[in-house]
Order: sequence, then C-alpha cells, then structure tokens
Amino acid sequence: MQNTADHVNIRDEEAQHSPLNGFWLPKDVGERILSPDTVYQSECYVAGRPCHEGQVGGITVHWPSLTMTSWQELQVLLQANRPRVPRGKSFIDRLQYALERVGQNFSKPNDPLQARLLEAVPSITGFSSPMIASTLEGLDLVNLEQLPQAFTLTPTLLATDSWQSMDGLPGRLRFYPHNPWQGLLNRVTGKRSQPLFQPASPTGCVVGFGAGNVPGTALLIAFMAQATVLAGADPPVIFIRNSRLEPIFSAYVLEAIQEVDADLFCNVAVLTWDYKDNPLQGWLLQQADLIIAAASDETIAQIRTGVETAKSKSTNPARFHAHGHKFSFSAIGKSVLQKGLHDPLTGQPLIDIVALLAALDSVFWDQYGCLSSRGHFLEEAGETGYSASDYAARLETHMRLLASHLPRGSFPLQRLHDSFDRYKQLEATGQVQVFSHYNDEFLVVCDRRPLAPESFYKSLNDCLGRVVIVRPVANLMEVPDYYLRLLPAANLQSLSVAVGRSGQGLTEEFLHFAAACGGRGITAIRTVGRGAFPQLAYSWDGLIPLDLVSQRPEGNFTTIEFEQPYDKILETYRLFLKRGMGLMNNGD
Repeated sequence: MQNTADHVNIRDEEAQHSPLNGFWLPKDVGERILSPDTVYQSECYVAGRPCHEGQVGGITVHWPSLTMTSWQELQVLLQANRPRVPRGKSFIDRLQYALERVGQNFSKPNDPLQARLLEAVPSITGFSSPMIASTLEGLDLVNLEQLPQAFTLTPTLLATDSWQSMDGLPGRLRFYPHNPWQGLLNRVTGKRSQPLFQPASPTGCVVGFGAGNVPGTALLIAFMAQATVLAGADPPVIFIRNSRLEPIFSAYVLEAIQEVDADLFCNVAVLTWDYKDNPLQGWLLQQADLIIAAASDETIAQIRTGVETAKSKSTNPARFHAHGHKFSFSAIGKSVLQKGLHDPLTGQPLIDIVALLAALDSVFWDQYGCLSSRGHFLEEAGETGYSASDYAARLETHMRLLASHLPRGSFPLQRLHDSFDRYKQLEATGQVQVFSHYNDEFLVVCDRRPLAPESFYKSLNDCLGRVVIVRPVANLMEVPDYYLRLLPAANLQSLSVAVGRSGQGLTEEFLHFAAACGGRGITAIRTVGRGAFPQLAYSWDGLIPLDLVSQRPEGNFTTIEFEQPYDKILETYRLFLKRGMGLMNNGD
C-alpha cells in the first residue's frame, strides 16, 4: 500500500525508494481517491522484461486497484474539474509553454525527474537511456500551433476524388471512402461541394487504451482527447488505460506538466485495469462518447467486442477510433539523389542529409513503433545520380553514427544475427548486398530480388531492431503499383519522402504518386526525419482531428504534411543541428 503523499509529489526523496507510479491522477483528485487503505498491484521489470521483486537492477511499478465505488467517485471529481480546463487558443498556448518548460527541465543533467525516468524507462521498456532523453528533449518538436486550425477545416465530398488544400495549413488532404461508388455518386448527384462531416456533437467522455512498450501512447491519447476543446466544446472526462509494458512515461510527463500548469489535464485519469474485468470495462465503455484504442490487432478486437456490447445498451453509441498494427516506409526520389547537391548553409551533400534523416526514421524506437520505417524504396537516378548501393553505403555510415548517439535497446541480438546470416547467404544470388557487419547492432541490406507477396510481407515483419532493407525501384510509382498492393491496406500507415527541388512545391507528378499511395492505404505522408514526430493536425491512421468531434462517411483520410518537400528536408536537418541532433560534420 502507498500513502497519498507519495502520489502527490513524485520528486519527494521518500518516493525515490518507493515503487514508481504507473498511473496518474490530478493532484486534487488523487488526494480524494487514494488513501492508506488503497490496494495496489505491482510489477517489477529489468531490461524490458518482468522480473521478481528485489532482483538486482529491477524497477518496481505499481497502480491502484480501485473499487467500482471509487471509479464512480473518480468520474464525479473529474467532471467537477472540467471548468478549469482552458479552452480554445488559450489551451494550446498554455500547453506549448508547459511542454517547453518540461523539455528545458529534462535537458538539465541535475533534474531529478529526468534522472529517475532515464533510470526507470529503459529498465521497464528495454529502450536505451539516450533514446528516452532524446524523446523527452524533443517534446516541443510536435507543432501544437497548427492544431486549432485543424478543427476549422471544411473538407467536402470533392476530397473523394481529388486533393484539397487544408485552409491555412501546409499540405493537402484526400478522402478514400470505403464505399467505392461514393465518388461517382457525388459527381452524378452534384453533391461534391457538400461537407464530409456532420455538425460537431458533444464529447462528454473519452475512454482511451494505450498499449505496447513504446513510451508516450497514453500521453498522445490525452493530448488528442483534450484537443476537443478546440472545437468549442466543453472538455470531456478522460479515462485512459495505461500499458503494463510501459506504465510510467506518460504518467511522469503529465506530472511534470501539472507542476507547470495544474489545469491543463485536471480532467484526465491514467490508470490500469484488466481487459477481462467485464463489469468495469463495460461501465467505462457505456460512459464514452469517443473511444481511442492504440493497441495490437488482437487487443483491438477484444475492445471492439466490448464496444459493440456497450452500443446495444446505449441510446448514443460511441465512436470507436482503432489504431492497430501498421507498417511505415521511406521513399527516396531520384531528384534528391543527383550528384553535386548540397545544403547551402552547412555544405553537407544532400544525399548524406537524406540518408541521416531516413536513418533516424528507422532508428527511433528500434522499429518497434508503427511510425518506424521498415523499408527504404529508392528511385534509380541513372548515371548523373547516386545508385542504390551508394545510398545504402551512406545509410550504413549514419546508422553506425546513430548507434553511438542513440544506442539500440536491450533487445536480444539473436534475431538481428539470424537476419544478417540469412541475407549474407543471399549475396550469392548477385541481387543482395549486405553493408553492415555481423557484430553491428543494426543491419543495412540492398535487396534487388523480385519478391512474392508472402515473402515481401515476411521481410517486413523481420525488420525489427534496426533492420533496414533498401529496395531499388525504376520509378516511384512502382511503390504503390506493386509493393503496397501486396500488403493489407489496414496495415499501412505513413510514408516518409525525400523528393523535389529547391523552392519547388507539390508537383502534379508527386500528387499523382501520393494519391496512389493513399489509395493503397497510406494515411500520412511527411518528409524524412519527421517519422518519430508526427504533427497532430494531420491524419493519424486515416483519422483527422475533426473525427474527434464529428461523424462522417466511413473511409480514411490521407494527408500530406508539407508544401515544399526539398526545403522541408533542409529545415528538418537544420533543426536537428540546432538541437544537437545533427550528427554529421564536414568531412565525415
């Protein structure tokens, strides 16, 4: 059991020797809900795996096991806190300020919260301390200033068959209806100018599920659920189920935010409960107007069953946003592979900048996150450009550099070694070339073999723990026309691209390519280096912020997050340089 005071201030010296809190409640709520009689469950972890309490190096985490009466009291307390939550632009301004302060504090070597997180999160998740530190210091890379604009968008049925601008936001938006006849019906009936979304409906309660071991999923759900205030609505009561595989990152960041601004998330509870606790989960789902689940496909299917049961008992069925198992990729166009291209400010060759940023997209979270790029498609650039082998060689250089700055986590190397051995044997075909070495903590391969669907799917599932396959294509259209069609559309997520020329906007050729990728199931297109830091104003698995507050026909959005891809790539590289994440020096 744990005294309430241990929850209220996680910086207390006494708390340093207590189990870590794998949950979060607003301070005033925790003081009312938790008591010396509260029963807790606990788990101990070391090197990303459960262990026995007391094991050397083990980190113990606990969370309260609340009675149904306490859950109902919690709902009342969170409901009472709703008027304190800032609305509209004030919410974004205060959140942005809080995140900047949190990031500044985390960057201080003597910050006690940073020290505790950098000790605990690697033990619990298996990810390295520098990876966690880089993420903490990069919280403000997520552009929140664009989020209010996202709630003012007015996509129309025209988006079912052409790209639409995003009313003041960079990029484009397109909608792919599940009904294949929708576009034709819109043209025939003259409804193309009608809005896609119905008027916003109240969102009084959001229930979220954050699963897996990639840090911050519950935090992302809290951000998105709270952002509904930007649509002019009252803030909802928010219950989020935390992951037992990564229970402290979101809780501690919310605690750090609370120390800067106690009102921002005073209506949010991040707790853990058993999926099989049917009375509790059924009660929670019946309260919900919106359910957000980021989990495995199996867990989502289990939640969906509960959602359907809750719908049968409700006069106002909840909207269900499911975010399951996904693949992400990178696509490098021949325009950025031409020899002689450099960044005019730093003098770095463009191919090195692209290779570094693309490597970052594959390195973050060691490819255990859906946003991590599994494969790099490279458009052959001819005699005037760099070849796939040239790119793979540079990619290997930057993967090696990143291995020293953002080390791989404590995941077993056997799987990586098995992949190395398998691809090394395939070099005998003359169509495969391995660029890394057996003892490297990463694998870079250039694979020119034509693959059957089942072989391609298997190769992607093998891309875990920093395994990157470079696959040359004669034309970028080969990516959607052949490779993406081999995969289930529901399992595709984002595409990081490097295309264009200096000062060039979105060309018709690129928009045609992007539309084809969206038609195959890609839901977000961003430039290389941005994979680990998606912008919340754009599509998340086919859903845009308006989906948080409104209904529309079934289907998926695809968004493009930029206007000038070439210039965005250089902007991203210079941003990483400024933050100390640009890891190249001239002559490397």
